[in-house]
Amino acid sequence: MGIAQRSLNTPRLIRSRLRVNNESGLPDEWEKTRYSYIMRKEIAEETYKISSVAVSWDDSLRLALHRVLEEQLALYRVPGIIAGLWADGSGEWSGMAGTADIATGRKPDPSDKVRIGSITKTFTATAILQLADRGLLSIDDPLSRWEPWIPGADSISLRHLLNMTSGLVNYTDLEEFWATIKADPAAHWAPEDMVAMAAALAPRFASGTQAEYNNTNYILLGMIIEKVSGMSAADYFSQAIAKPLGLETTYLPEGPTLPEPFMRGYTIAAGADLESANFIEQSFYSPSPSWTAGGMIGTLGDLKKWMEALASGFLVSQDMHAQQLNFSMPGADDYGLGIMRGGTLIDHAGEVPGYNVSMYRHPGLRLTGIVLANRYPGPSKGQADRINVALMKTIAQK
Repeated sequence: MGIAQRSLNTPRLIRSRLRVNNESGLPDEWEKTRYSYIMRKEIAEETYKISSVAVSWDDSLRLALHRVLEEQLALYRVPGIIAGLWADGSGEWSGMAGTADIATGRKPDPSDKVRIGSITKTFTATAILQLADRGLLSIDDPLSRWEPWIPGADSISLRHLLNMTSGLVNYTDLEEFWATIKADPAAHWAPEDMVAMAAALAPRFASGTQAEYNNTNYILLGMIIEKVSGMSAADYFSQAIAKPLGLETTYLPEGPTLPEPFMRGYTIAAGADLESANFIEQSFYSPSPSWTAGGMIGTLGDLKKWMEALASGFLVSQDMHAQQLNFSMPGADDYGLGIMRGGTLIDHAGEVPGYNVSMYRHPGLRLTGIVLANRYPGPSKGQADRINVALMKTIAQK
């Protein structure tokens, strides 16, 4: 079935559900967008309390950090956490709590791999900015230059895709998408299939007039990366981003497995109360349904390197970096070009079944925080972000 034919089968957009989607067992994307904005404002307020960094990273500070980590583990009912803090020229700490594998009781290790979810978007956005630096595209190109089959593509720019103002429907809001995922979690999805589901529906709003977090945007950007570079998105990320930074264990996988060592991911049954700690393992599934919007794997040490490179603009020109950090979306001020802002921090988070990951950089204090948790969804939106801020506040208060 071709794209044009497929688009006639109009899927139904989820508009009102309770806390958990009965098909996926995950919070509805429409609800997540609304609550995410509220949650990020709450966390942003907490970041203003981080105004200094401990001079001495002594045993008492390390003990305090581990105590906070254990408290957060219990508070958010997370099986396991891997976390790290690095203050340039001051000190560093890494800590683990809980379990990486409930069945065996194995403890988390800093080398454990996890699924990093939407942190993938920071790689996708950086790739587009690099291609713009090379003159192979412009971030103000109309989408119609690269994907003319999308309805309304003349009025949508690559910048609109990057900063979440395209107005396109988010394919992960669609009942059809989650029903198909449930039927075959290991199935391979072509990027065009996901985009066609969203493109079959009328836009949510006129491009550039509002902001709404949207995975469809970043699947389209992945398609453009491949078309412009002549490489697979996975190979481009590896050669143009990971290799220059020495990221040895962060990549876009092809299949559903995770290479050892890794933290197993956990979720709860569809329809269950999010307060539940009755876990179901969900480590293995195809990365293709999230692809360049959320399909990557990473580790603690690699994400530390990546967050610092991202915050400094190491892999893009000064002009592109300045545009990347322009947080001036219509009606919101917390998303740039593939990067978020939370109060005094710049960051991104990732949430996919079984995993919740947070990476923060405080430019003024030259402080980096990474948190990897092996549960999603959980009792609180943004639990990895909240844990990250709690740890940062601990070293600020010492």
